[in-house]
Amino acid sequence: MGSFGAGHAYSDFKQQQQQKHHDHHHHHHQQNKHVLPSGYPRSCCAEPADTEKKTQMINELEQIVGKDYVNSSSTSMEPFLKGARLGHGPAAAVVRPSSISQAIECLRVILKYDYAVIPQGANTGLTGGSVPRANAQPSVVLSMRRMDSIFPVDEGVKNYYASSGAGIASAAEKASTEFNRESHSVLGSFFLNPTCSAGVAFGSGGTNIRKGPAFTERALYAKVCPDGKTVTLVNTLAIEGLEDFSEISEPLAISDFLSKLQVLLSQPGDSGSNSINKIMGIESKVNAPPASDTNYKVKVCDTNSNGISRYNADTSGLEVNRSEGKLLILATVHDTFEKPKSTDTYWISFPDLESALKFRKSVALDNPKDLPISMEYLDRDSFDIIDQAGRILASVIQFFGAGHKIVGELWSVKSFIESLHFLPKSEIICDWFLYVLNNAFPESLPKRLMYLGRSQDHHIMLTIGDYSSDENETSGLEGKGNNNSLTRFQSRLETYMKENPLVTVHKCTSSKEVEAMQAFRFVAATAFRTWCVGNDTQGISVDYALPLNSGDAPPLIKNTAGENDDSSGDEVVVVEPVKRMRYSHLGCNVVHEDLAYARGVDVEAQKMQFKKIVEKSCGGKLPAEHGHGTEYKAPKETKERWMKIDPSNSMNPGIGGLSHAKNYE
Repeated sequence: MGSFGAGHAYSDFKQQQQQKHHDHHHHHHQQNKHVLPSGYPRSCCAEPADTEKKTQMINELEQIVGKDYVNSSSTSMEPFLKGARLGHGPAAAVVRPSSISQAIECLRVILKYDYAVIPQGANTGLTGGSVPRANAQPSVVLSMRRMDSIFPVDEGVKNYYASSGAGIASAAEKASTEFNRESHSVLGSFFLNPTCSAGVAFGSGGTNIRKGPAFTERALYAKVCPDGKTVTLVNTLAIEGLEDFSEISEPLAISDFLSKLQVLLSQPGDSGSNSINKIMGIESKVNAPPASDTNYKVKVCDTNSNGISRYNADTSGLEVNRSEGKLLILATVHDTFEKPKSTDTYWISFPDLESALKFRKSVALDNPKDLPISMEYLDRDSFDIIDQAGRILASVIQFFGAGHKIVGELWSVKSFIESLHFLPKSEIICDWFLYVLNNAFPESLPKRLMYLGRSQDHHIMLTIGDYSSDENETSGLEGKGNNNSLTRFQSRLETYMKENPLVTVHKCTSSKEVEAMQAFRFVAATAFRTWCVGNDTQGISVDYALPLNSGDAPPLIKNTAGENDDSSGDEVVVVEPVKRMRYSHLGCNVVHEDLAYARGVDVEAQKMQFKKIVEKSCGGKLPAEHGHGTEYKAPKETKERWMKIDPSNSMNPGIGGLSHAKNYE
């Protein structure tokens, strides 16, 4: 949850090294290796030999978007070719349209010249699903970032329309300042402004329990027909004045529809101005489909269920959800949410995980209408690593604010330095400096919270709001005492504390404390990468969802012969990690684990073993919110869904264990 976008942008070190060296050595050779972070291939093995065809395609793309918005040199393309944590591959070009009509025309041209399409938003993905792959079909990156317009929908701005490049930080800021409402997603990668559409495509979760994962049944998107050439348009935006349709493919019909859309939005296309115009003429149709997961609050409160709150292989809902680049999202409609009248924020420290899980069930998830806004969990290793390696970034976020553009720009500078492969150790030099200089910066949390973090091993950061002005949020709670969620929460907390006297509760008394806590949590995963570099260790990451009636840490147990993913029949010897960093969206039971290992350990084997433990021993599912990308193999039903969406395998080939080849051959 949220997923920590670039916050989770540390390297899956073993997989990166495999991509860089195509390492197929046996286990005894791997024992002698040090798997360095952020390695990736620098070859251009997938470039087509037909340079004339490539040149013609680039010329046509330039005619559509302008020469300044087609990148074809290796240097100018590099930021679009390397994933935030893993993934890197060649591309014939990167094209950046500024309107829906340009995007569709670019898609047609790319397909005409037999290139695959890699849709991309802000390129903050963590599993390699939004960048090209080596040894795959020749491809073109279709970057949607310039299409960043946002418009209010309905009186009272109950919804907003977001073009495919509109960022979640932009939406949150505008919704707050201009609509006096809250937007949907708050992720750890908030400061990088990942796109709303990417959240839908990857099923991103986030920290806001009450709102659920990124989900909508209202979208405008393009698909590729079975012939691999024809583009079809699907509209389920449910906006008055626009016809909804399952598909149209005639260019004239598509053009007519887009003209109506542009008139309705009162501008000549997605201008890229990142502005929100207060036009009140856009209204939803009666009985419009949902623009968020409206049942999510009820689901997460069923703490006796062995079901999963959310996971990336879920095939329910409109096909645009969790589509992972197999179609091109052009625009989406999302719900906005009432702001709470007031909020209380707590840091709660527990002597053991069992006490924290009991709090989760009896206090935080008592009923759907009293749900906290957020409830983030940290274990002791998480606390220590953030303090030892995350102070600098936390200080920057606290000073500028998580959504400030300068934070993202500083991150871009770091990414650029890491891409300078002609410099020795360029991929780790920034993290080395961040680690060495860490203690020159002040502790990220106030003294009281630092004391609690060091005196207990399990911690919850919780914010709860008062929604008593919303009748929908208070009906049915008349028998639960004062009609105020803050008061009811306090009552449940007091009852819990009488039975659990070793638990320590700190209620924040200033906005500075709250901001410090949020920054501390946001930098968790980046701190892990920095810590690994500073301590000369390897690291792996897994995100997973546990059953709602569970929550215990998966045991690091030995696998049995013949159960390995590589089917080698070798027994996997589980190695104790140097650090096991667990932090989670505890209300949703979605967990991020970062495990550090000593040099020489086969971390890929450890990771595959851990995934099996989560699924077979714990009943969990993974991935839970970062998407499958090239890191996870999707189950059969999910693969079949993607193949039905994109029968020619022209869009984002190779994700989730699917074939890289045209037509999946």
